Amino acid sequence: MSSLHYFRAKLATLALLSVHIATQAFAVPSGQCPPKFAFELGLTDSSLAEAIKNHPNIGAQLAFGDKNKLGPAVDCKVFPGDEQWPSRQTWNAFNASVEGALIETVPLAAPCYNNWPQRDATRCQAVTDRWSDPRLHVNDPSSTQWPIFQGRTCLPTDDPTRICTLGGYASYSVASTKVSQIQLAINFARNANLRLVVMNTGHDFADKSIGAGALSIWTHNLKDIKYYADYDCKGYKGPAFKLGAGVETEEVYKAAEENEVTVVGGECRTVGLVGGFTAGGGHSPLSSLVGMGADQVLSMEVVLPDGRYATADGNTNPDLFWALRGGGGSTYGVVTSIVIKAYHKMPVTTMTFSFVTSPTVSADTFWAGVNSYFSHFDRFTSAGAYGYFLVVSIGPSQYLFNFMPFWGSNMTAPQLRTLVDPFLADLTKLGVPITPNITEYPSFYTAYVSTFPPEQVGASVGHAASRIFPRENFSQPPKRNATVAAVRYAVDAGGVLIGYNMRSAPNDRQENAVNPAWRKSTGFFILTSPNLPPTATDEEIAAAAETLTTDWMERWRGVSPGGGAYMSEGDINEPDFQGTFYGREVYDRLKALKRRYDPWDLFWVVTGVGSEGWAVAGQREFYPTQNGRLCRRKS
Repeated sequence: MSSLHYFRAKLATLALLSVHIATQAFAVPSGQCPPKFAFELGLTDSSLAEAIKNHPNIGAQLAFGDKNKLGPAVDCKVFPGDEQWPSRQTWNAFNASVEGALIETVPLAAPCYNNWPQRDATRCQAVTDRWSDPRLHVNDPSSTQWPIFQGRTCLPTDDPTRICTLGGYASYSVASTKVSQIQLAINFARNANLRLVVMNTGHDFADKSIGAGALSIWTHNLKDIKYYADYDCKGYKGPAFKLGAGVETEEVYKAAEENEVTVVGGECRTVGLVGGFTAGGGHSPLSSLVGMGADQVLSMEVVLPDGRYATADGNTNPDLFWALRGGGGSTYGVVTSIVIKAYHKMPVTTMTFSFVTSPTVSADTFWAGVNSYFSHFDRFTSAGAYGYFLVVSIGPSQYLFNFMPFWGSNMTAPQLRTLVDPFLADLTKLGVPITPNITEYPSFYTAYVSTFPPEQVGASVGHAASRIFPRENFSQPPKRNATVAAVRYAVDAGGVLIGYNMRSAPNDRQENAVNPAWRKSTGFFILTSPNLPPTATDEEIAAAAETLTTDWMERWRGVSPGGGAYMSEGDINEPDFQGTFYGREVYDRLKALKRRYDPWDLFWVVTGVGSEGWAVAGQREFYPTQNGRLCRRKS
């Protein structure tokens, strides 16, 4: 196999040749469904046979899976250093089969370390300076936005004598530019008993897209976007987009703006719509108005665990279509494209303000103001509004509340003002001074880029948990008071609350696997773990995580029976993740489908469907990383 430098050069060439975004609008003839993208020419039995013929040394490892010939169950996935680990010659042959798309992993921070040939002080400084920028990680085939669960084995450093290892990073990645490469990667991993992971943007709180000793499928380059002004297919008529697997939130928002429509996407710019966003359910600034991200999907193309390429929609593979919308990512296959609904171009009005404790605003008065806001949750979301806010302690018995912003989709400034006036009147009665800043925007995109700041990532010591609260927690005074008390307890102890006032609006939706807790909620809260210095030890990280899970979040769970949590922004240590992230009845159905489509247990992610049967070896309680061999749990 060629050098590591060659693989980086190959990646740059692939990106230049293959990444493109096409946003032309045209009408599809009535009753016809959109064609596949050019990259979606999948391997069939005959074309795979030809590929195997061209690569006889690894032919058996490229074959499709046969559920009738499973063979004996393995105890562990093959790991680097094992006798069964593919030889250099085998990796060379596999690289040839995927047309040179294989990349041997070089950690982003490798230039900071003497034990890597890429050592370069200038490049190290550039990586260090940009470490919190999500684009640095998104544009790398193996990095993750949250290195805490990678094992922190290769962070930027000013001490080049330290040792950098791959830790939880995959060993190799396939920089896929066509479906056939994904099929071959799946077949090779399954037949060689390799751990397989799927990387798009890495935007998941539990680092589900990495894994030590894994072969990774990197979908970042599948950037095709096509707009259909008059989509008419299988019962849906209206505007729609077909999106490749690598499309990010900001890219599709921009395409929607260019075509004078609006789409449902994430709040963070680098969220991958086709990957974990849709697979996890997908909450959005538009959710209160038109529903979850998964509710917008009309059809999907997916490579299955047996390596075959399939369509999933309401008529074709409907059970798979149900599972892929809300049932978790990297579990049933690799989705290569989706078709989603689009909506008319709509104005947006936002409101921002903050309030703090002061000599005239006591701590109790501050929390009475928060309580008042919570009391309006149901009314705000029923009007289609969305609130994004922060509550944090800024000193002993001192607090800050900040809107980031209050968001009124399809609202004018007078309409938003009428909606929020009762809440503002409450604050006035409490003596809480505020100065609302209300701004009208002509479209969703202009409001989005003007309002939401670029996200910051790269935290190496802390993580977060979340809770989806039933609407009764805010509409019923006793439950609301208990909720405020539980929130205040965590904030007093050092947690930061990042809150969303939103609901999952009815959207003439077909049934899907979205966590049922979203359907009865008007509040979704994220809570950070206790603040730690970057030099924190593994023991200190584990202790902070234990506090988050067993103390702060336990109080939140206690006041919100029937609630849940968002799997993509959830606690990796969540007890009963099956019921909390999925809903128990939904999970049981998902697990049965997992056994049907993936009897090999090829796809595995922490807290994913069926994940309880496997574990990463050598893990510390409350601080599990992906740095270790993946093995079956002992019964």
